[in-house]
Amino acid sequence: MKRDDPPQTPSRARWRKFLLCAAVAVTSACGSGGGGGGGGEGPASGVVVVNAPAAGVVRRVIAREGMAVTEGAPIVEIAVVTAGPAPTPSPGESAEARAAGSFKAADAEIEAARAEVVRHDAEVRRLTPLVASGEAPQAQLDGERALYERAQQRLRQAEDAKQQAEGQLRAARSQPRTTAAAPPVPREQLMSAVASSAGTVSVVSVREGDRVKAGQPVATLRAND
Repeated sequence: MKRDDPPQTPSRARWRKFLLCAAVAVTSACGSGGGGGGGGEGPASGVVVVNAPAAGVVRRVIAREGMAVTEGAPIVEIAVVTAGPAPTPSPGESAEARAAGSFKAADAEIEAARAEVVRHDAEVRRLTPLVASGEAPQAQLDGERALYERAQQRLRQAEDAKQQAEGQLRAARSQPRTTAAAPPVPREQLMSAVASSAGTVSVVSVREGDRVKAGQPVATLRAND
């Protein structure tokens, strides 16, 4: 080595060090980019789960596997069933039913009272000649006559009650009837499970007619990069 070489050595050493660092940096950058084949599972192209918005029955599967969808696109259509209002009793029908019941009870009371009147009347007729001939005591005849009078009074009261019930029934029937509420009818509301981001449908995990719960996964997407 010549004597004038040492003054140039530091500059050459620094140059070699710079080239070596540059080579290492290039090698590192190339190595980091070489694993791009699995990047689809990373955050930039991750899996997006589509959940059912409510419990119901899958009415229609809109998106199919392999289909590209945009953000907010419907994936599955779900029918949510809700019950209608409960029926309420009709006041008009209740008043008519009460009047009809009173009329029927008064009619039965009339029949019973009339039978009692007939029975005691027959007994009075039988005892009257026996008392006259001395074969029966007067007290027995008087007792039967009192029972006969009581039966007649019962019959009059029953007839009055029937007449009053008949008037109530007529008044109840003349009032405008309130339409009875129909039995509860199930109502169907359609809701869609939508994609929260743009991507490609990977799996649809439900079919038409399946029952799903709220929050149940119905499909998965592979989000776009």
